[in-house]
Amino acid sequence: MLVGAIVLAGCGGSDSGDTQTQAERDAAYKQVQIDRLQAKVDKLKKQGAAKAAEAAAAAKQAAAASNGKGEIDTYLARLPGEAGLVVGSPGGDGPRVSGGDLDTGPAWSTIKVPVAERVLEDFGGPSGISSAQAGEINRAITVSDNDAAAVLFSDLEKKHGGMEKASTAVGETLQEAGDFTTQISTEGRDTFSTYGQTDWSLEAQNRYMAALAGGCLADEQITNYLLDQMSMTGGEDSFGIGAVGVPAKWKGGWGPDTDGKYLVRQMGVMTVDGKDMVVSLAAIAEDGTFESAQAMATEMATWASQNLSDDILNSVPCGPVAEPTS
Repeated sequence: MLVGAIVLAGCGGSDSGDTQTQAERDAAYKQVQIDRLQAKVDKLKKQGAAKAAEAAAAAKQAAAASNGKGEIDTYLARLPGEAGLVVGSPGGDGPRVSGGDLDTGPAWSTIKVPVAERVLEDFGGPSGISSAQAGEINRAITVSDNDAAAVLFSDLEKKHGGMEKASTAVGETLQEAGDFTTQISTEGRDTFSTYGQTDWSLEAQNRYMAALAGGCLADEQITNYLLDQMSMTGGEDSFGIGAVGVPAKWKGGWGPDTDGKYLVRQMGVMTVDGKDMVVSLAAIAEDGTFESAQAMATEMATWASQNLSDDILNSVPCGPVAEPTS
């Protein structure tokens, strides 16, 4: 009997080391499940709050754009002539505020920036272009030298095989910014360049300038080179964006319409209260003169810097650009 008792004791297990009851184990398991469920609920709440904040920000920006348009229209209607103004943020295709009855027209000398960009892309960037090309780019942008721009475009004609293909190549720089509508003109007027007669809307021009200012076009060296040139703009171009009294990079263009009235336009970036405003504007004065349109442009740029900076984001991330399918 003693042997059997010993064997029996050796074969059995003992629960004496496990002090947790089944009920306690069940309770602990349930608590784990509750904690997991609560974690999921907390995660969903955070996701919901983030989406709500994103929607609110988008709604606020849309409201600002809507209110900004009304404000711009009211202001521009008081000017002595036709005017248009678009203001946005540097970078990708972000929200813009716009207004006015003048929304497009010949690009005139503002198209010299895309021409210069294409030359830089085709000939190896700032370190690859010749000293002559560097001089032509400088003169074409900083003092709006037409002969210098003609030489640059001639380089593109030789590179691509003629005027039409060179024009297409310049147009590709606009497409990099998502502008698939603007077509670089291949027809001139009187003694004016073909590319200068490109119909370029203020909205599309603002999109291009925003992409350039935000580093969304070409490579960093080319972008910085172009913006540096635009920061040195002077001569007859020192009106509008260049006369506000804030740090700015810009390029202007001007010329007479078939009725003899001068269209004056600009695109550029003004730094106001630490934020970069991308501006495109155009004006045709009632008296049709270049000087009066210049004065309108200066008044518009000054007004924008004082009244629209709150509508501008610091920057908009660059995004993929795809040609519309419809």
